[in-house]
Amino acid sequence: MVTNESIEEYIKKMHDKDLFMNLDDEQKDSSIFSALELLKDHYRPSKITDRAVALQVLYMLEGEDEEYAKLKRHGVKNYAVKGVSVTFDGGEIASSVIAILGEPRTKKATVGQLI
Repeated sequence: MVTNESIEEYIKKMHDKDLFMNLDDEQKDSSIFSALELLKDHYRPSKITDRAVALQVLYMLEGEDEEYAKLKRHGVKNYAVKGVSVTFDGGEIASSVIAILGEPRTKKATVGQLI
């Protein structure tokens, strides 16, 4: 079962854990909650693993740290400042998570969901 504690233990074993480890306990819980809820929006809860959530947490923290995450959340595809241009490719979910869990499901209803 995926829990905050199991996710935090997984992150502690990862190489690039510093952004997460520098947070206080409330911020850690909030980061895990946000990542888990985002993944639940796109995947069946039974598919979601500690590893997927840990990777998503770090992806989200890295994006916030680099200040690009806010732009991506607002749908910005291209961003330019003082001759430097950035093009965002991808979405809110880390490519490493997509590699593990597969393509996110769409919001379109299937026959089973219509009943």
